[in-house]
Amino acid sequence: MRLFGKRGEHTGPERMVRDRTYDDLVLDAALAELAEGKLAAAVTVLAECRSEPEVRALRADVLGTELIGQAEEVVTLARETGDPDLWLLGGRAFLAEAWAVRGGGRAERVSDDRRKLFHATLRKAVVPLQSAAERLPRDPVPWASLMVAAMGLGLTREQKDGLWREVAARYPTLWTANCYRVQILARKWGGDATEMLAFARGCADRAPQGDPVSAMVVLAHFEVYLECLQNALEARDRRAIVRLNTHYFAQARDEIAAAADRWMCAPRPHPRALEAHNLFAAAFGMADDASRARLHLTAMGDRLHDIPWGYLGLGVEKEYRAMAEKYL
Repeated sequence: MRLFGKRGEHTGPERMVRDRTYDDLVLDAALAELAEGKLAAAVTVLAECRSEPEVRALRADVLGTELIGQAEEVVTLARETGDPDLWLLGGRAFLAEAWAVRGGGRAERVSDDRRKLFHATLRKAVVPLQSAAERLPRDPVPWASLMVAAMGLGLTREQKDGLWREVAARYPTLWTANCYRVQILARKWGGDATEMLAFARGCADRAPQGDPVSAMVVLAHFEVYLECLQNALEARDRRAIVRLNTHYFAQARDEIAAAADRWMCAPRPHPRALEAHNLFAAAFGMADDASRARLHLTAMGDRLHDIPWGYLGLGVEKEYRAMAEKYL
């Protein structure tokens, strides 16, 4: 009997592919093995990138999502073997299960029953991730993953800040950790837009040339935009929606262009490059900067990421199609 069952493929509109915003053939091979109920390849591809935090973070995220519904089995194997890669996989799988339970939308729209199950599942991720961190003390990926649990569980700001410091001490430009930090500082998670933007601007200013982490400033602007859009939609203020869609990113264009230039002046291979291209493509499209939007839309290839396209109101596929028809 196979312990790990099959899951379906996720494809977007026409030739676009969602949930696969990366170019990692080794990871794809491990996913194919998981689809056949075999876990060994997933553990192997995590083990072989222990010295490459960006690759490890991406693979842990994708593999953990593929293991939704099977976290308990993975953690049982981790207890039996003590393998840090199994501990990390189990923790990531519990995180994925928890967010699948919660669903999207604002916190106040989550029912009490779902919130309780969400928190209970998040708590199950903590020990596996702590165990992974203990076994590989220099690895920033478990600490970054604990940031997700802390955000969902509503831990204190001091606790969240402490987790960020653990990551920053090991690998300060880690894409996922910086994304999580932006989210933690966003108003929807109890933060403040001014502080969030200041953090994101610091990321862009300090980003090594050629590193897409400069895109954090784009992510932060999308968080502000989304908050404003949701408020306007709830107020049924059509004029505010039109002003927002017309002016917000046009006003932020120069700052976003500077962040893009810091990356694109000498881009280095990076596991999250396609995610960054998605962010910049949508932002420049919203700013009506045709040449830059076209550059990043083309660089995306056929890989479509839910952030930021899911922030724009019409849904991921419709927003991408509208942008592609206008600029490609």
